Amino acid sequence: MLAALRTRIMALERGSSLIASSSSPELAAQTQRLWTLGAAELDQRLSRGLDAASLHEVKAEPSGVAAGSWAAALGFALRLAMRRLQSIEASPAGPPRVLWCWPSVFARELGAPYGHGFAALGLEPSAWLFAETARASDAMWAMEEGLRSQSLALVIGVVGEAELTPARRLSLAAAEHLTPCLLITDPRLSPAGSTATRWRVGARRSASHPFDGAAPGAARYAVALERCRHRPLTGEPVPHLLEWSDETHRFRVAAAMAHRADAPRAAIAGS
Repeated sequence: MLAALRTRIMALERGSSLIASSSSPELAAQTQRLWTLGAAELDQRLSRGLDAASLHEVKAEPSGVAAGSWAAALGFALRLAMRRLQSIEASPAGPPRVLWCWPSVFARELGAPYGHGFAALGLEPSAWLFAETARASDAMWAMEEGLRSQSLALVIGVVGEAELTPARRLSLAAAEHLTPCLLITDPRLSPAGSTATRWRVGARRSASHPFDGAAPGAARYAVALERCRHRPLTGEPVPHLLEWSDETHRFRVAAAMAHRADAPRAAIAGS
């Protein structure tokens, strides 16, 4: 019975996306482009990529310093945004735009987005719109309105927790207007409902720099897929060690740490 209900709900949710796509062929053509991470191992588990007309949640690992945990989740989300922008084409009105919404308490605690930092990631700062609100509920409202505008490539929201009804409204707006939504929430609080995927992200030691051993290399994240609506998980999520390439703007599974190049060398007998 539960399996039949899940199948029925999935059919209804997919149906709303198909209805919306038929009413806007030009927008549908852009949305249907694959939104992938670039790491084949994870993209295959997502049925070739992220659903570009759904709500997706990103949570940091609950352990560690709060600001550091949030930084890992935000860094992962920004790189997903880069992948999204690369998957769609610019319209005659200009390059695709991203809306970022959050309450002012997060802006004060985590710091405002920095244009030069965006540019260093390969993101065009002028393509981003920022909405800082007094309350989390206002940020959720701004996100929903952004999804309904049909003028954005992606909507990103940073809130403590998304209750069931607001999360459901975001999910329906994303499906109806073919605009994906990324929701970054407090790792200590309950996950949001109505999400297509949920990711648990933790920062890891960066790779070695190819030309300077004292400099940091590629950014690395431990990424676990905790929920996948279109392909239910059968066991505990296993984190993947993902590495971000600044040259290709894609994730890849990091080389096996078994080489232990940075481990102390074993003592040589007789030395």
